[in-house]
Amino acid sequence: MADHPHPSIEIAGAEPAALERRRLMADFVVAGELERTRVAEAIHDDSIQVIAAMGMRLQMLRRSITDPAQLSMLDDAERTVQLSIERLRYLVFELQPPGLDGEGVAVALAIALEAAAREGTVTYRLDDQMAEPPAFEEGAVLFRIAQEALANVREHAQASTAVVTLLQRDGGHAIRIADDGRGCSPELIESGPAGYGFASMRARIGLAGGSLSIDSVPGQGTVVEAWLPSLACAGIGDTPD
Repeated sequence: MADHPHPSIEIAGAEPAALERRRLMADFVVAGELERTRVAEAIHDDSIQVIAAMGMRLQMLRRSITDPAQLSMLDDAERTVQLSIERLRYLVFELQPPGLDGEGVAVALAIALEAAAREGTVTYRLDDQMAEPPAFEEGAVLFRIAQEALANVREHAQASTAVVTLLQRDGGHAIRIADDGRGCSPELIESGPAGYGFASMRARIGLAGGSLSIDSVPGQGTVVEAWLPSLACAGIGDTPD
C-alpha cells in the first residue's frame, strides 16, 4: 500500500474544513487497512503455524496408540485442529481480502463472492457499472460495507440470491447489496439480529462523509445502498503500490 502524502490540490468552491475531513478519513481508512493486514499476517505466520504444529504432533502420537477409544478421541482432536485452522484462514481472508490493495474493489468483491458461494447456499452476482474505479480508500470503505451486508445476508436473511452492484453517480461511487431473503421491519433493522452490522455500516459511511439507505420489507428482501463522495476529485485518493 502506498505511503505517499496526499497531493495539495485546491478545488474551487470547496470548503477547507470539508476537504480536511476527507483527508483525515482517507488517512484513517489506510491506517485501518494496514492494521488489518498486520493482524492477518500475525495470524497466518504465528497462530496458524502453532496449531498446524499441534496437528503434526497428534499425527505422531497416533503411531503409538492402539486403543479404539483413545483413537476416537484423537480423531476428535484432529478434527478440532483442522477446523481451527480453517476458521483462522477464513479470518485472514476477511481481514486481508485478495485484490483489494492491487486490482481494486471490483476484483476483491468478485473473489469474495466466489468464496462465499462455495461455502453456502446463496447464489451471488456482481454487477460492476463503474466507469472509473474509485480511489483505494474509497474502494476499501465500499468493500467493508459490502462485507457487513453480505454477512447479514449469510447469517440472517435466509436468502437464495444476492446481487452486489457497483455504481458511479452524483460525483462519487456507490455500492448496492440486494437480497431476496425474508426482509424485516424498520424496528428490527435497529434491534434485530442484524442490527449490529447495520450500525457498523452507518458509522463507517458516516465517517467517510457518505450516505447509507436500508430498504427492507418482511417477505420481500433487503436492499442496502451506500454512497461515498469521490476522493479523487479532491486530490486525496491514495493508490496502493
